[in-house]
Amino acid sequence: MKLSPLALAVALAPGLVLAETEQTRKNSELPPLVVTRATALHNPVPSSVAVIDRQQIEASASHDLLDLLRSQAGLQVRDTMGDGNRVALSLRGFGENAGNNTLILVDGRRLNQPSLATPDLNAVPLDNIERIEIIRGTGTVLYGDQAVGGVINIVTRTPQHNEAYVETSIGSHDLEAYRGRLFQQLGGGFSLYASGETRNSDNYRDHNNASYSNAFTRLRYDHAAGHALYEYQTVDDELLYPGSLTLDQRRADRKQSLSSDWNDSKTQVHRFALEQRLNAIWTANFDYSHSDQDGVGQFWTPFEQGTRIESLSPRLTARWDSSLGRSEWLLGHDHITSDYELSSSSTEFRQTLRDWYTQLSQPLGHDLTLTLGYRASEAEDRNHAANRSHSDREDSSSIGLSWQANQQTRLFIKREDVLRWANVDENGFTLPGTTFLKPQTGESWESGIEWSDGRQRYQASLYRLELNDEILYDAIIANPASQNGRGANINLDKTLRKGLLLEAERQLSERLSIGGQYSFTDAEYRAGSFQGNDVPWVARHSGSMHVGYELLPGLTSQLEAVYTGRRHYSSDDANSLRKAGSYTLLNAALRYDYRQFNAKLRINNLTGKRYDAFASANSRYPAPEEDVQLSVGYRF
Repeated sequence: MKLSPLALAVALAPGLVLAETEQTRKNSELPPLVVTRATALHNPVPSSVAVIDRQQIEASASHDLLDLLRSQAGLQVRDTMGDGNRVALSLRGFGENAGNNTLILVDGRRLNQPSLATPDLNAVPLDNIERIEIIRGTGTVLYGDQAVGGVINIVTRTPQHNEAYVETSIGSHDLEAYRGRLFQQLGGGFSLYASGETRNSDNYRDHNNASYSNAFTRLRYDHAAGHALYEYQTVDDELLYPGSLTLDQRRADRKQSLSSDWNDSKTQVHRFALEQRLNAIWTANFDYSHSDQDGVGQFWTPFEQGTRIESLSPRLTARWDSSLGRSEWLLGHDHITSDYELSSSSTEFRQTLRDWYTQLSQPLGHDLTLTLGYRASEAEDRNHAANRSHSDREDSSSIGLSWQANQQTRLFIKREDVLRWANVDENGFTLPGTTFLKPQTGESWESGIEWSDGRQRYQASLYRLELNDEILYDAIIANPASQNGRGANINLDKTLRKGLLLEAERQLSERLSIGGQYSFTDAEYRAGSFQGNDVPWVARHSGSMHVGYELLPGLTSQLEAVYTGRRHYSSDDANSLRKAGSYTLLNAALRYDYRQFNAKLRINNLTGKRYDAFASANSRYPAPEEDVQLSVGYRF
């Protein structure tokens, strides 16, 4: 159905902007509480950090993570499906390989796959999220593999009072969704949290139907010295792939599909975690998770796929006071085993990562904090199909300074080593003569300043990221072992990324707020045949703006503009083609709360802008035009 008149009517409504409540403003004044592997670190982090809290999530009227993240500083989106279902999030200027250079965690558990598949953002319903921490910049020492451009850590809710909530949504492209959650204190320190979601949509393009369901439950026991919990999640995801179009095909009918590809996957996740305060100084944490994913489908040829990930992470944290302030020391171990099978290419791989890491935050006086970190990493790869194995070791270190110059101003600087191992999928499809890819290494520098007085907040940060042997899937490289004679995972020549982030938020009155961000990203090859060329599908300039207003008590609204600048088409390493054009998207939302009832309306791409979510020289993935979702919920 055509929704432009409704979209424009909403656009012209006065004050349709993001209302930042008084409590939200107070929360923004607090220093970020950054979590690693579900262990809270209280000392200031020497990094550029953004936190999206629960009230901001609700005020946005968003229905998925992509709505929330798209406008964040330094973050660019790679959406090969054009429907938001298979999205790679890029921090620090990554293009084709963005999905494996940004680490996404849920309560410290990795969502990243041991393959070229991007993390499944649908596996985390927004209703389950308490806050989102975006750590922009390398986090190898604390987070390990794949934390190259940054880390997005999703912290789920732990309600304090009994409650139940149900919600239903309808929207464009025959969208129907139903959600619910329940929290119940069981007595004796035990509590139960359960949630569920089912969603069906035809999506914007032909042959892009999606059917999705998610069920989650957590049993938790709290006692005076800590807690223990068990979580279980099951996800059933069915999706038809619309595929790419040529430029002429897109011009004729941007919604058409010539694809017959599809994928059905089922995922089960078990997680056990505990925290125990040993005494006034020491705290112990333990996390174990097991993920089991099976998929069938067709992507050019029929396939069956199986992925098993087992993760073990014990940690010790010490906090003590001295005349200089509160010190904090973390010691941890990561043991991650990934098994990956793909029938279409007879791939059968196992990768085992064994890491020890530590970090010390030590006050030096005068509100200056020194942070030192070290990680020893070992990767063992076994190609069962080819009866080959390989192991490698790398060390990483970090040093940072954070200075609280006065009550309003904080400055930081950090230097950190970079490490990413080739995953099982990447090592399974290389050029003849290359059995295992080299690890991706490098060096990251970043610095910044933040200023806040409670009603306004400003941030500026600079970074420089140098990489050696960057790992990338090259779709056009000649490969006689490939079915079509092209494509392989390779190690690139040296690359360099540097940039600037500017952010501002200001509360103009009790009901009105404004904000915005600008990101400059320079990603280029610094050696080899493409020396001096830009890395494809990375916009040099991007930014966003929002204005906020509370129309009436309980009625809030949002209007935001998100700009993506010109960029080279994917795989155009030679920079020989004209760039893809820039575009600006307008998004709007309304939310109304009355007692136990709430309603929310969100319209993405308000003006119906036609653009490509992803594009290469010969293929286009058209993005949706205006997209409307209306939800109604009730809290018991």
